[in-house]
Amino acid sequence: MSNSTESTDILASVKSELDQIDALPVGQHATHLESVHRTLESALSTIDGL
Repeated sequence: MSNSTESTDILASVKSELDQIDALPVGQHATHLESVHRTLESALSTIDGL
């Protein structure tokens, strides 16, 4: 899979996760946002081999 395709997939996944937060009870927002953060952190760590 190309980096561009991976980036698009990751962004689509994160956007979907963020869109779902409104439907969750407020008490679950932090856990959900932590998951999004881990996904983004993982994606960013692959840039330039960091």
